Amino acid sequence: MKSTLKKAIAIISGLFLIISVSAQDIGGIDVNSVSQSDIKKAQKAMQDAGLTIDQAAAIVRQKGATDQQVNDFKKRLRLETQGTKQVNDTTKIGSVQSSELHKNKFSKKEVPIKPAKNKIFGAYLFNSQDLTFEPNINVQTPKNYKIGIDDQVLIYIWGNSQNNYQLFVNNNGQIIIPDVGPIYILGLTFEAAESKIKQRLTEIYSDMKGDNPGTFAQINLGQLRSIQVDMVGEVEAPGTYTLPATATVFNALYLSGGPKEIGSYRNIKVIRNNKLEKVIDIYKFLVDADVSNNITLNDGDIIFIPTVEKKVKVTGEFNRDGIYELKEGEMLSDLVRFAGGFTENAYQAKTKIFRKVQKGKEIIDVDYAKLASTPLLNGDLVTNTPIINEFKNRVIIAGAVYRPGEYEWQKGLTLSQLVAKADSLTPDAFQARGIIYRENNDLTTTSINFNVLEVNNGKKDILLQPEDSIVIKSHFDLEEQAYITVGGEVLQPNQFKWSEKLTLGDAIFMAGGLTEGADSTFIEIARRLSYSEASTLSDTLTHIIIADVSRGLNIGENDGELKLKPFDQVSVRRAPNFRKGGSVIIGGEVAYAGSYAISNKKLRISDLVKMAGGITPQAYVNGATLHRHTTELGDEQVAIDLKKIMDNPKSESDLYLNNGDRIYIPEFMQTVKIVGNVHNPFSITYKTGKKAKFYINRTGGFDNTAFKRKTYVQYPNGTTAVTKSFIFKSYPKVTPGSIVVVPEKPEKKTGENGKWLALASALASLTVSIAAVANAF
Repeated sequence: MKSTLKKAIAIISGLFLIISVSAQDIGGIDVNSVSQSDIKKAQKAMQDAGLTIDQAAAIVRQKGATDQQVNDFKKRLRLETQGTKQVNDTTKIGSVQSSELHKNKFSKKEVPIKPAKNKIFGAYLFNSQDLTFEPNINVQTPKNYKIGIDDQVLIYIWGNSQNNYQLFVNNNGQIIIPDVGPIYILGLTFEAAESKIKQRLTEIYSDMKGDNPGTFAQINLGQLRSIQVDMVGEVEAPGTYTLPATATVFNALYLSGGPKEIGSYRNIKVIRNNKLEKVIDIYKFLVDADVSNNITLNDGDIIFIPTVEKKVKVTGEFNRDGIYELKEGEMLSDLVRFAGGFTENAYQAKTKIFRKVQKGKEIIDVDYAKLASTPLLNGDLVTNTPIINEFKNRVIIAGAVYRPGEYEWQKGLTLSQLVAKADSLTPDAFQARGIIYRENNDLTTTSINFNVLEVNNGKKDILLQPEDSIVIKSHFDLEEQAYITVGGEVLQPNQFKWSEKLTLGDAIFMAGGLTEGADSTFIEIARRLSYSEASTLSDTLTHIIIADVSRGLNIGENDGELKLKPFDQVSVRRAPNFRKGGSVIIGGEVAYAGSYAISNKKLRISDLVKMAGGITPQAYVNGATLHRHTTELGDEQVAIDLKKIMDNPKSESDLYLNNGDRIYIPEFMQTVKIVGNVHNPFSITYKTGKKAKFYINRTGGFDNTAFKRKTYVQYPNGTTAVTKSFIFKSYPKVTPGSIVVVPEKPEKKTGENGKWLALASALASLTVSIAAVANAF
C-alpha cells in the first residue's frame, strides 16, 4: 500500500511540477506561470502512468486543486500535444504515437485502378478511390476480442487508492500485476479477462467490494498485437501482410487490391492451421448485405484466391449489366437476381443465351418459367430485349369529345360505345362528318367516314377494330374564326370576336368608347362581299355603310343597333374641325415672351410677334430662329427671315405655325465664330462688311487638311452660304452671330492620282492634235 501511495503522489507531483512543495500546497500553484519544459515533464509523467487528460485532472482535483487550476492544466497539456496530433480528453497520451508507428505497416499496396469496362461484378469493392476497407486500429476493443501474446493491458485504479499499470501478455499467456502476481488470460475474451483481473485486484484493494466501494478499477487494452497473413493465388498484390489483431478478411483483400481479373470473388478460401477454415463468397455481401463471411483473421492465416471457373456476361433489359461469376449449381434465375432483376421494359417471356460451342455459336431461347432450371456455361452472353412499343387492344378517339384519349378495345366494341366511354360529344362537335383511320395488315391505313349525328342518334353504328383512330372535329376547326375590327377615334382600337346579334354600339363599347375628337355621325363600316357576290367577277371589292351612333352609346338610338356581320371593319372618323389644344412658344427679345394658344388655323409668325407685344429695340432680327418637331423629320430648325416677315406680313415667308413650334429672337450679336480646319479656331468680333476669308485669316489661315473651296457660313437664322469659285474664290459675306465653317478634305481613293494623270495626258494629246489640224490649213 505504501508503494502505491508513493506512486500516486509522484504522479500528482509530476503533473503539477512540484519538486519541493508538499501536496498541501497544490492550491497555491499558478499553472499558467509554469515553464514549457516543466509541462513536457508533466506530459511524460502521464504517458508513463497511461493516463488520459481527464483521468489526471480527476486526481489533482481530488488532492485539492481548484477548478481554475484544473482547466488551466488541461489547456496547457492540449497545446503541448497539438504539435503532432490533436488529442481529446479520452485519448491516452502515447497511443497516438503508437497509431502513427503502425500506420504505414497497415497501408494499402499501390495497385493501379483499372477502367470499369469488362470488369467482373465486385471488382470495384477493393479497387476504388471512393470505397475503403482499410483496417481501423483506433476502434474500441470488442468484448469478444480474444487476448493474445503481446497484447497490452492498461489498468487504472482511482478512489481511496490510486495506481496505474501498463502490462503486456507474456509468452506464457500471463500478465503480472505487482503485489498480485501472474494472471493467465491468453485465449480469453476481453470481457472475461476484464472480469478476472478485477476479481484478482480485490485481493489487495479490499474496498473495491460491496455496494458502496471506495476504490475503483478500469481495464483497457492498449496497443494490440499484430498478426501476419499470407495472400496467395490470383490476387493483385500477393505477399505477407502485417495486420492488427482485429483485422478481417475484407481488410486483407482491400490492402492487397482484391482478386485479379481472373481471380474468384465467390470461392476465396481462408486456411488456418493447414485446414480450410472458411470459404468466402463476396456476392453475399454485395447482393444480400450479408457480412457473416467476413471473419476475423488469426496470425498465420492464408487467404487463397483461386481462378474464376464460370463468368457470364449480362446485357439488355437488366437493372445492372455486367460480367458475373457463377458457382456450380446456380441457374439463370440466380444470374438475374445478381443483375438486379429485369427492368420495367423487359420482355420477360423470352430471355436469350448466346453460347460459344466448339463448332461456332448458338442461341438458346429460355421461357420465363424455365429461368430457375436453366444452367449456364462459362462465356455465355445473356440478353433480354425490351417490350415492343405496340398496343394490341387500343383504340383512340380525338377531337370534340369530353375525354379524348386511348381506350381499351374489346371484341364487339362499336363507335357509339366508344363515344359514350369518352363521356359523349361536346356541344361544338361537327355533326356532318367524322373519320376513322384504320390500320391494314400491311400497316397502311384506310379512311372510313361517318355521319356523327346519325351515330349519336343511334341510326347508324360502326364495329371498331384494334388500333382504330377516330377523329371528330369541332365546327370551329372547320371555319374561319369570325371577328370584327374597330379603329379610328376610339379609345382601344383592336380586333374583336364576332358573335350573333353584335351591334355597332356593342363594337364601339368593346373598343372603349369614342374619343373626344370622334364624329359620331360619320362612322364607316366596310363589309365583305357575300359568297355569291364574291363568286362573280366585278370591280366591287367591298360594301361601304355609313352609320351614326349616340355619343352616350344609348341603346335604341340612331343606328347604334345596326347588326354587324363577320369581318366587318368599323372606322370612326375624326370631327372635321376638331383639334386638340395646341400652343406655340416665343422667347427672347419680345415684350411678352411665353406660351400662346393656337386659336386659329391661320396663325402666322407675324401674328405671334404682335401677340407678344412686338420686338424690343435690343432684338437681333436677322438671328431669329424657328424650331419645329415633325413625325417624319423629328426636331429641326427652319430658316426664317424675320425682318422680311415683319415688313411683309401674310407673305409666303410668313409661315403658318404648328402646335409645339418655338420661335426665339436673340439680342444683337457682336461676334463671329470660326470652326473647322484652321490653325486657331475661336470667336472674333464682328466687322461690318467683312467676308469669311477675313475671319479665317485672323485665326491663322487654313491648315493643311482644309477643304478651302467648300468653306461656308451658317447664319444665326439657320440659312447657309457657300464659297463660290470659278477662276477666283468668292467667299460668302458674314453677319453678326454667324459661324464660319472650314471642312476637312476627303480622303483620296486608291488610284485617284493615276486617274487625274491619265486625264491630263489625254487633254494634252487632244491639244496637240487640234494644233496640227490648224497648221494644216
